[in-house]
Amino acid sequence: MAKSSADDEELRRACETAINDGGGTKQQVVLSMRVAKSRGIWGKSGKLSRHHMAKPRVLAISTNSKGQRTKAFIRVMTYSSGGVLEPAKLYKLKHLSKVEVIANDPSGCTFVLGFDNLRSQSVAPPQWTMRNTDDRNRLLLFILNMCKEVLGRLPKVVGIDVVEMALWAKENTPAVTNQAYPQDVGPVASVVTENDLTVTVEKDLVSQAEEEDMEALLGTYVMGIGEAEAFSERLKRELLALEAANVHAILGSEPLIEEVLQGLESASICVDDMDEWLGIFNVKLRHMREDIESIETRNNKLEMQSVNNKALIAELDKLLERMRVPPEYAACLLEGSFDEARMLKNIEACEWLTGALRGLEVPNLDPCYANIRAVKERRAEHEKLKAKFVRRASEFLRNFFAGLVDFMFSDKSYFSQRGQLKRPDHSDLRYKCRTYARLLQHLKGLDKNCLGGLRKAYCSSLNLLLRREARDFANELRASTKASRNPTVWLEASAGSNQTVNNADTSSVSDAYAKMLTIFIPLLVDESSFFAHFMCFEVPALVPPGGPANENTNESNDDVNDDDLGIMDIDDNDSKVGKTSGELGTLNECLHELLDGIQEDFCAVVDWAYKIDPLRCISMHGITERYLSGQKADAAGFVRLLLDELESRISMQFSRFVDEACHQIERNERNVRQMGVLSYIPRFATLATRMEQYIQGQSRDLVDQAYTKLVSIMFVTLEKIAQTDLKYADIVLLENYAAFQNSLYDLANVVPTLAKFYHQASELYEQACTRHINMIIYYQFERLFQFARKIEDLMYTITPEEIPFQLGLSKMDLRKMLKSSLSGVRLTSLSVQCIESYKRI
Repeated sequence: MAKSSADDEELRRACETAINDGGGTKQQVVLSMRVAKSRGIWGKSGKLSRHHMAKPRVLAISTNSKGQRTKAFIRVMTYSSGGVLEPAKLYKLKHLSKVEVIANDPSGCTFVLGFDNLRSQSVAPPQWTMRNTDDRNRLLLFILNMCKEVLGRLPKVVGIDVVEMALWAKENTPAVTNQAYPQDVGPVASVVTENDLTVTVEKDLVSQAEEEDMEALLGTYVMGIGEAEAFSERLKRELLALEAANVHAILGSEPLIEEVLQGLESASICVDDMDEWLGIFNVKLRHMREDIESIETRNNKLEMQSVNNKALIAELDKLLERMRVPPEYAACLLEGSFDEARMLKNIEACEWLTGALRGLEVPNLDPCYANIRAVKERRAEHEKLKAKFVRRASEFLRNFFAGLVDFMFSDKSYFSQRGQLKRPDHSDLRYKCRTYARLLQHLKGLDKNCLGGLRKAYCSSLNLLLRREARDFANELRASTKASRNPTVWLEASAGSNQTVNNADTSSVSDAYAKMLTIFIPLLVDESSFFAHFMCFEVPALVPPGGPANENTNESNDDVNDDDLGIMDIDDNDSKVGKTSGELGTLNECLHELLDGIQEDFCAVVDWAYKIDPLRCISMHGITERYLSGQKADAAGFVRLLLDELESRISMQFSRFVDEACHQIERNERNVRQMGVLSYIPRFATLATRMEQYIQGQSRDLVDQAYTKLVSIMFVTLEKIAQTDLKYADIVLLENYAAFQNSLYDLANVVPTLAKFYHQASELYEQACTRHINMIIYYQFERLFQFARKIEDLMYTITPEEIPFQLGLSKMDLRKMLKSSLSGVRLTSLSVQCIESYKRI
């Protein structure tokens, strides 16, 4: 027979090591056995189902002693991936309420331990299966003995007879001398554990005498199996005898009880005396404790008062220091000059005033000081200082802006003059304004409302300067540009088909327009950026990197970086990364006031270029679109509006030219009679070639729209002209559609829009050619068709042999008709077919 796992010392030490590795109180493992854990249901075959296979586990019973108290635990140990035992679950023995042996297991080795503290009673508890019944009895008997020793009670046992377990324990327990232990060790100290024993038993569940009585009873029951009534009567008599013996024993113990009661009464008298003495001492101690507490309370109050007085003096010193106004700052704020040399002192005074106002506000000041009269009076004095300084600074800046622009107006060298184009240079203006940038930043912090008037004053003053610069530059630009004027009549029929178009070079016109944009668009963007930063608008960078505003590399611009004022680092806590929609709307309104009216000079350049060469609208549209695609910044919104207006103006002028060309085409319809190729067909090819040369950037859509409108009018007009003489309508269409294809063959290969109309003209040409050929065939062979129809009609009424004898249908008549029809015309397949049919007849 294999050795039981309960005798495996290595297993017991491994369990004890795994339990005590976590630290804390050391526990002793008194029993450890290998079991199989399952949750399945035993079937008729005595095997677990497939989905509830058993898992190897180790049940260890451990104890922990603290003085007179001893605690017992049932631990479940599991094997890790490396084969090492690890604690899995812990059950306290005091919660063990039931031990049940599973009846469905035919081997009787499976049991369930029920605990009364499980959270979910709806989940079936695990089932534990032992190797054999001896291991089962050994484990269960050990658990029951522990419960009786430690808890003084036994759990409910189901499925196994306690008497049977006692008999098994008697048979499998050899004689062992129990050692005597002191009484303070605890009830578990009497547990005997020997390696050589097959079973470990703490003490018998029943006494030797009880066991003999039960054996006698069982023997009697077995021998007298047919005398149940007699056996029942015997048990009743013995029960009555036992009760009588118990009553007699109670009556015999009365003297002992009286002696015990006398001892208890004397002990009670001693306890009452002790309680009286303790009460007296307690009253005296209470009075002493109250005296000590009152002394400590007075001492604590004195110490707290001293600490509070020191803290109050320190706080009052800080408050007085915060409320004090330095005389040098007061003089600077009330009567100081705003000259450039004294701006540093003004900025320091502004910073002090801003800090002083914030220091007297509730977030930075203790709320208990906010309602003090001295604080309110000092706050009112600071507000008066702020109002007076803001009024003085605003008046000075308004006069400064107006005087700065007046100074530039008085010096003509700042503007374009006859024979000299002057690039606007605002470097001096921005340098002087930059001196007061930090002052504006502090004014915004002191009183944001004061910036409204300053912004309007700056916009009105600088608007006059910008409009003067743009007007003088545009006038001198038009005067210095020499270009011959091209005719606006391209497709007029009265000019004659042999008119030569003026091919004078007008590129200087579009170059002048591009120069105007190259000079002023970056200037306007820079002015918008400088204004937004100078006037303390919270906006990001306005000129995108690599945008058209900075693409001019041939001409230097010293003002590209002038919007870097160096003012954003005044107070990093106050600068905000984003901007509200209201701030952006205010900025756009100010930019409109700053740049309004300058668009008139740009539109004048566009109108001047249109008068010289209307086709230059194409190149100007491309130039405008290129600048427009580069303006992405929010603060340059008015520059985008300006470019949008210029683009609309150019598109309107070009549409005006296209409409006039359409009217010129439609006037061809009024002529009495026109033969051959119409004059506007070859002229359109020349016009399209010139338009393709002027395309720049995004102006392809503009030109394609013009092509669509012009060619549609050309085809409609051609159809109307052809319908005036139906006899030659197809000939007119053939000649003109062929001329359209010949003149636009090269352009149709590279221009998709013209390629579409080229294919349309090809289809219309084929249709006209088909109609014309059908008309010629029908006109030349009309008599032959009539002769053939007569023959076909007679074949329904008479036999084919009789047809040659009919009037007008003889062979001689056929020869004459063929000779007259084929005179001057080659024999066609239709005539040959007619002849062959007549021969068959």
